[in-house]
Amino acid sequence: FGGIKRQSINFVLLSFVAAFMKRAEGWSLIDVLYYWNCTATTIGFGDLSPKTQLGRLLAVFFIPLSVVTLGEVIANCFAYITSRAAAKAEKDFIRREITLSDLEYLDVNGDGRVDELEFVTFMLLAMQKVDMRMMNDLKHLFHALDAGKDGFIQKEDLITLRQRKRLARKMRRRARHWKKWYENEARSFFS
Repeated sequence: FGGIKRQSINFVLLSFVAAFMKRAEGWSLIDVLYYWNCTATTIGFGDLSPKTQLGRLLAVFFIPLSVVTLGEVIANCFAYITSRAAAKAEKDFIRREITLSDLEYLDVNGDGRVDELEFVTFMLLAMQKVDMRMMNDLKHLFHALDAGKDGFIQKEDLITLRQRKRLARKMRRRARHWKKWYENEARSFFS
């Protein structure tokens, strides 16, 4: 929606600049529309160009703004078309029946059953919402947060992780302290 608003503002600005150019150059409405089209599409035949100082000054703003605005319009149209196609493909994929071969593929741990995590992982990967690297990163994050290694993240896990983090900070501070102390002792010994 923000892109449409910006394009509308750009179109209004371009219209004002085109009106000033029409007046400054003495062009007809057809000439202005032709110039606008050739400029925005970057064709630039050169048969119609501003001749007056004011027209050239206005062209400095008009040309880049018209090119950018047309580019945004084309990009937004393409994004709309592709998002609609992707949504339809996603809907069709979700509605399709799961076959026996799908079930075998879905059963990652080989127990003959598909649990919720296996199903959701498969669907997210198949719909290209995530890639395998992202799924592996999420699994590693889960295992890092599961301090009790019981397959669940609980309050106790977070408390344990916090204590480990505090202990690690304390140990690093202590190590820096002793390193500095040994360096000072070694300097004083060899001085």
